[in-house]
Amino acid sequence: MKRHNIALALTALLASSAASADIIISEYIEGSSNNKAIELFNTTDATVDLSQYALQRFSNGGTSPANIALSGTLAAKSTYVLVHSSANATLKGYADIETTDINHNGDDGWVLVKGDVIVDSFGKLGEDPGTAWESGDVSTVNMTLRRKDAVMTGDSNFEDAFDPAVEWDAFAQDTFDGLGSHAGYAGSDPEPEPEPEPEPTEFGVCGDSAHRISAIQGNALSEATGASPLVGQIVIVEAVVTGVYKSGERPLNGFFLQEEDAHQDDDPNSSEGIFVYSPTDTYAPVAGQLVRVQGEVAEYFNGTQLSNISNMVVCAEGQDVTPAALELPLTSRDEFERFEGMLVQVQHPVVVTGTDQLGQYGEFKVADERLMTPTEIAAPGEPAKAVAAAKAARVFRIDDARSVTNATDVPFPPGGLSADNTLRLGTEITNPQGIMHYSFDEYRLLPTQDLQFVDVNPRTTAPAAAEMGDVRVAVFNLLNLFNGDGQGGGFPTERGANNILEYDRQLPKAVAAILGLQADVVGLIELENDGNGENSMLVQLVAALNDAGDSEWAFVNVGGSGIIGGDAITNAIIYRTDRVAETGTGVFTTQVPFDYGSRPPVAQTFKDLVNEDEFTFVVAHLRSKGSCSSSAADGDKDTGDGQGCWNATRVAAVEKLQEWLAGHPTGRTDEDVIVMGDMNAYTMEDPITAMVEGGFTNLKAAFAEEGQATHTYWYRDESGSLDHAFGSEAMTAKVVAAQAWHINVDEPKVFDYNLEFKDIPLDTQYYNEDPYRSSDHDPVIVAFTTVESNPDDDGGTDPDVEDPGAETPEEEHVNIDHATTSSSFPLWFGLVALLMAGFRRRA
Repeated sequence: MKRHNIALALTALLASSAASADIIISEYIEGSSNNKAIELFNTTDATVDLSQYALQRFSNGGTSPANIALSGTLAAKSTYVLVHSSANATLKGYADIETTDINHNGDDGWVLVKGDVIVDSFGKLGEDPGTAWESGDVSTVNMTLRRKDAVMTGDSNFEDAFDPAVEWDAFAQDTFDGLGSHAGYAGSDPEPEPEPEPEPTEFGVCGDSAHRISAIQGNALSEATGASPLVGQIVIVEAVVTGVYKSGERPLNGFFLQEEDAHQDDDPNSSEGIFVYSPTDTYAPVAGQLVRVQGEVAEYFNGTQLSNISNMVVCAEGQDVTPAALELPLTSRDEFERFEGMLVQVQHPVVVTGTDQLGQYGEFKVADERLMTPTEIAAPGEPAKAVAAAKAARVFRIDDARSVTNATDVPFPPGGLSADNTLRLGTEITNPQGIMHYSFDEYRLLPTQDLQFVDVNPRTTAPAAAEMGDVRVAVFNLLNLFNGDGQGGGFPTERGANNILEYDRQLPKAVAAILGLQADVVGLIELENDGNGENSMLVQLVAALNDAGDSEWAFVNVGGSGIIGGDAITNAIIYRTDRVAETGTGVFTTQVPFDYGSRPPVAQTFKDLVNEDEFTFVVAHLRSKGSCSSSAADGDKDTGDGQGCWNATRVAAVEKLQEWLAGHPTGRTDEDVIVMGDMNAYTMEDPITAMVEGGFTNLKAAFAEEGQATHTYWYRDESGSLDHAFGSEAMTAKVVAAQAWHINVDEPKVFDYNLEFKDIPLDTQYYNEDPYRSSDHDPVIVAFTTVESNPDDDGGTDPDVEDPGAETPEEEHVNIDHATTSSSFPLWFGLVALLMAGFRRRA
């Protein structure tokens, strides 16, 4: 999520205008103990005088920096690494300078200045994020962050929000092997070969004795400690070329060799393949040749290779090798090491389980089956930990074998990636074949044959439940739908679109998704909390729905200005006036814990216009799992059981929600109650259990057909359900379907409304005004039947409903914060001002 906050007044220095950056911050390490480091990178082709620059650290949102003066020079396309002087020996081995001033935590910002002008920044100055700035799987605490290769310009705007996932890739805590290089450039020399070039040995002729690749690779199954036992030695290898990657934009600059079948050893732990780094055209074989090569054994970021090639001859043409058989899951991730550099054939179909880097880097993740969030399928604690531990042995990347970023011709799926040609999670690939390469801390299959995609999870134009039942209700997390000032300006706001161009792409996708649900009542989550005036997001969304569809939409008015609580985002309810009508009072509560973190739930009672059967609809959004701060009590700290932070608060919110609903806050005592929302808890977690134990049915789980996916969210290659629907006993008896509509989670992230890294033609290639990737959550829809009311009972209203009247005084509903008479606002955009001037239309 992108967050934009009001700029803070900082020091005069920080108010200076920006300058173009010769140097950027290229790596950030926030490791265990004193394992802290900052890497700088010279983006230019000339030497830079470091004495003109300084690093400044702003701690805990402070505005008075600690200054680190720099000195010396930094060569073109080179790095400069500053390391805490008490870091461990491994990290200090990368240091250009050691200093106690490199002493940051996850909530500390950094600024790189040239003179008195900012050229780059990390974090948001003047903001204390709590423990860390976080976005997706990228966090500034307990992680190593590397600047994306495509970023060659510093962030000189220290007042904008800091979304670390936009420009940074995350790696595990105490990952150091990326230091000293950036974007393919290593130190002051962009070539990775060791220096000096080794002395040559007797080369011989084809058929003479040679080193076996298995002996060079060794049989230690560890990507971190499994270095070749022959590092630094000159070797001669005679083997078959399985793939050549020396052309195209930023290629791998080399080729792969594999030992002939007859020369492979019997040790299952030793690889028979190896990468040969050969960036020049001097040695350029083709696949299928048997070649004799002389070079030096080297380790490049934990990948074994031959480099400094001094001789090569072709011994034969048209040769092949038998691919190694790969079956998932392996016993551990380390077992991938035995396939490093080898041609492999996966012995079964694999399933696409992650596409977040498909558009940017041309790569995606696969596993033996779709990976699920541990607490989606296992109880928190040891069962969930066991699921999590097995993940690493089940997944690898499929890579287009290019280092180009944001390409216009991503080759996956066949025909090339576009908004009309998607690659969805769950897609099967039949027995892929390719070379298993290790780079950037990941095992990557470089396909040597066309991949055979099987679309077992196609897009749908509407959820199946749209054709079921008498009434349909839904909930949809809009991913921060904010409209600026509502008049085309006011961007960026605290969340959502950066500018009007992005908003004009976001709104049509949201409208398409809501209309596509074909629901009669829709709960909205992460909507801008700016009330119900003519320029509000709620009013303009309803107007857009009425403009685009054939039905008349209205919103539930919760009274007054429509501001709900004090958060930037809110929950809301909209509905079709041709299908249902409000019968109760639109209400919300801000009682603890809905005063902070968990957004106030919103409720209203409706009747369907055919049978006049009443039901109460509630929208909830509980506190998220991230951003544990020092204020978190024991029950809210992340205990490692899989439930994340603030679990106790979410459970308390469930209990308070049920207590609130037991008081019939809408003024109608209907027993047909349905609660829908983003609970920020997966299916097996405590808040979901608390809802069920409180008498509500988990509808999506109860009505899922065998094999039907119920997920609504994706995180770190794992799918799970954060968005749920719960029915009271009476309500559940009427439900005929409850399901997620998979229009967002399964789609590549690159299809969203954002324009970052989408220069022409990508801005149109990856965008349609359709519901797909309109948010990062899938909507949930529930269909149910209604019962014809008895016209002789209670004036023709639902016989299950009692109107408390004088017998249930309003004073008993102390948990109602705002109440109005039943009303709705069916609006057209051109009549908003008139309607808001005083006309209200009865449902």
